[in-house]
Order: sequence, then C-alpha cells, then structure tokens
Amino acid sequence: MKKKTFETLRKNYSKFSFDEIKVVESDNIFHVSYFYTLHANVEDAEDVENIEDINFTHTIIIPNSIDKKNPEDLSSAIFYLGVAEIVNYWKIACPKIIEIKTGYLDEYQKQWFKNIFYNGLGEFMYLNNIVVSEKDFFEFKIENSIPETVSNISSISLSENILLPIGGGKDSIVSYELLKQKFSKEITLFAVNAIKATKRLFEKAKSENINSIDNINIQRILDKKIVECNADGFLNGHVPFSALLGFIAIITSLLHNKKYILLSNESSANEENVVFEGLKVNHQFSKSLQFENDFRHFVKKYIHKDIEYLSFLRPLSEIQIGKIFAQFPKNFPIFKSCNAGSKKDIWCNDCPKCLFAYIILFPFVKKENMIKIFGQDLFERSDEKMKKMFHELIDETMVKPFECVGTYSEVNLALKMSLYQYEEETLQNYPILLQEYISEYLDEDFEELNILENSNELIKVDFSESNLDKIPKEFGECIKL
Repeated sequence: MKKKTFETLRKNYSKFSFDEIKVVESDNIFHVSYFYTLHANVEDAEDVENIEDINFTHTIIIPNSIDKKNPEDLSSAIFYLGVAEIVNYWKIACPKIIEIKTGYLDEYQKQWFKNIFYNGLGEFMYLNNIVVSEKDFFEFKIENSIPETVSNISSISLSENILLPIGGGKDSIVSYELLKQKFSKEITLFAVNAIKATKRLFEKAKSENINSIDNINIQRILDKKIVECNADGFLNGHVPFSALLGFIAIITSLLHNKKYILLSNESSANEENVVFEGLKVNHQFSKSLQFENDFRHFVKKYIHKDIEYLSFLRPLSEIQIGKIFAQFPKNFPIFKSCNAGSKKDIWCNDCPKCLFAYIILFPFVKKENMIKIFGQDLFERSDEKMKKMFHELIDETMVKPFECVGTYSEVNLALKMSLYQYEEETLQNYPILLQEYISEYLDEDFEELNILENSNELIKVDFSESNLDKIPKEFGECIKL
C-alpha cells in the first residue's frame, strides 16, 4: 500500500475527538476504556469514496488496591491520561483539530499538551519529513467550555512508599539494586506490559528479600485498528511513551497510595539526536530533565500536590550506570535492553541499542562474560549495517540512532577503555570495529587507562541537574559508584 502524505491526510480527516471514558472497577482490577474518533472530511477529501470515520478504543487495566478510592480522587489523572494517549491515534493523520468532549482543558493545559505532542513527536516528524510549526500543529477545541467541568485535585492520603518502574534493561535494575539496600520495605516494582526480562526481576525481588518485594503489572492495550491503519499507508512513528507511562504511574500511585515514583532516566537522555527545521529532535524527550520538570509541575498543580515524580538515576551518566550494573553479575542472565528482540526475549544483535549496550558494558565486564550475555562478540562484526551504526554512535556530525542510547562523549570514553581489555601490539590483532575506531578516531598513542578511569564522566555524580533535592536525602545517599 502506497504511503499517504501528511498534507493529504490532514485534508482527508478534519478532526480527532476524545469522545468518552468508561471506568469499571472490581475487587481485583481497575479497568479504564478511552473512546476516540478520527473524523473523515467528506466534503473536501481527495478520495471521498474510500474514507470514513475510524473509531478507536484504548484500554488500561490496573490491579486494584484493597481499599477502594473515591472516584472523584482519580478522575483528573484518568482524564489527563486519556488526553495524553490521544497521540497514538491522532498521529496517523494529524488532523488540525483535536476536540475534547470528555472534560476541560484551560489555556495552560492546552499549551502544555501541545508542547508535549510537538516535542515528543519530533522523531516522527523528522522521519516522515513533516515540516510544521508548533503553532500550526493542531488546535484544541473544548466542548465543555465551562470551568465547572475541571477534574478534581486528588486528596488521597499517600504513604512514604516507592513505585519503581521496571523496563527489563540495565538502568532500572541498577535503581532496584541501589534502592533495595535501604528501602526494601517501601519498594513496589511496576511495569506496563511486562516483558520476560521484567518478570525475571519481579521473581528475583520476591525471592531474595525477606520483605518479598511486591510488583504491579499494568496491561495497556492499543486498538488493533492502529495496525491496520499503518498497513494501509497512514503515518506511523515514535510517540513519547515515557510521558504516557508517567500518567499511568500517577494513576497507579493514587490507587496504591505511593508517594514516590522513581524513574531510571539518566543525564544522557537530555542529548538530542538531530536538529530538524530548528527543532531539537530527541528520541528520549519524555525521559529528559526538561520533560520531568514540566510533568512534575503539571501533576502537582492539577492532579495531586504531594506526588513526587522524578528520576532516581538523573545524576548519573550511562557509562556510570554501566559500571554499577557490572557490580551485580547475578543480573547478567536477567536483563534485556534490546527493543527489537524484547518480545522474543533475545538480543537481536542487529540494532543500535544492542551495540550501545555492548559498548557501554564492555570496559567493566570480562570479554567472556560479554559474549555469554550477547551470544557473540559484536566488535568482530564486519557487515556494513553494523559499521554504520557504530559510526553513528561515535561521530557527532552524523545523526545519532533513534534509540535510548548514551551521548557521543561517553560512547567514545567506553571505546577507549575497551581497548585495555586487549593486550595487542598491532592494529590487526584488535577486533574489526575497534580496528576501525583506532584508525579513524584516535591519535597514535592511547590515553592511559588511569586517566580515563578518573575522567569526570566516570567519577562525578551531578546532583545539581536533578530533582533529588525535592525528596528526603536518604534517596540520594543510595547512589554510590
């Protein structure tokens, strides 16, 4: 099927509406359904006979808590998640109007969500070559124009307990390992559509702690029609998933009375991949400090004043997290950081995420253990695809891969340190990718290992660019290199 253009789709579909919310609660589950419609523009469409309205149903299922909550205390979080989840379906045609029929957004909220959509869809716009200003991106129309329809600020009493999102990769495992030493009684692990790697950590946490750390697994179900639309040539691409995860975590924290939502986003998430038409395109925008600050302000103003949403690992870089992770070898068989292979529970060894994870861990994990984890030595790969990804991770004149990877600087530091895993005298004795790195990026002499190991990127923990000062100091004290 021929791919449809941004301009054609905006002409063929006049608006997107958020129509209804249904909540069904039982003793065991809290079930939320969101109903949306993509409206066909039958008057001005280029191909009227082949277009029609498309209805979508989006579902969130959360294990319920023992004590039932007043629905009014959850209504704001539920509504704002529904607004955020619009992005999954609106993006397929990008109509100029988003109509809200289910609640109220004030002017600040309209601009807030518009900013999240615009920056969070930066990669989507870049890859689909969509050039549009934030002002012209879309316009919110609110059917309920009276402020009486504003959702309530929650008054649920929160405990001093932690909701710790787990993705299955090294970062969230590092958060778990560092926090459990002081807060094992307070932690509940949390995941959305938990993959096998996440479930392995759930099992480990239950078995190895006297306090048997609990877990909550959320089901998030996209309407299957989105896949059909993608196959029919509608627009497709990356959405700011961590923003959606944030709102799901807020609802979960209210249902289960958790005050602290501690994420595992590191300082490296702040670096953009490319600048496109003046927009800094960052695959990890919704993991950045900028988003975190904006989200914290929104939550405290409109949902619950006491919830603390922040990244526990923000003071650290990816290479520091790699160093800490290497200190917990029992997690080597547990984790998977490959998105492409997550459903099959494998390292695909053919994507930038696999290559980055290999590079960032290699200085701290023995070569034989790295090969055991990944199944092969990625530095020995000679195919052009792998070489291209390798250079994209290293060379800041290129477009950094659209994956959750570290900065150019720390990748280069990790590669320089990796050379000391070998005791080679000639260039030809190094593995293929390291030969290429030496010949294209290094001077004649290697930097001494002790200098590399004492660089700021490895030894400096920067609390100034984080929100850890907003919560008790005991949390920050858990961060040890």
